[in-house]
Amino acid sequence: MEEKEEGVPAGKQTEGKTTYKIRLKVLDRETAEYRYCTLDEAKTWDWENPEIWRMIGGWQITSFQQLLNLLYLKMEKGITEVEMLESPRFMILAGG
Repeated sequence: MEEKEEGVPAGKQTEGKTTYKIRLKVLDRETAEYRYCTLDEAKTWDWENPEIWRMIGGWQITSFQQLLNLLYLKMEKGITEVEMLESPRFMILAGG
């Protein structure tokens, strides 16, 4: 596996697949609890539900593919953990 200069594993392309070496930490705004999620779990989320918003660093994530793209970019920068905010739409729009 290729290594970045900082010693953090970068994504490796094999047969059209990318190996992700990054942790996804999710903050549920309704319960104020953190949890770590796998990409397999994230893939099963209801991405079509407009009432649940997921955000990373101010960017709204609206699909699993968009999540993968953003994680890959973060991973390329040497980031090993990303925090995602998950909240009902009204809480974010109301500032709650």
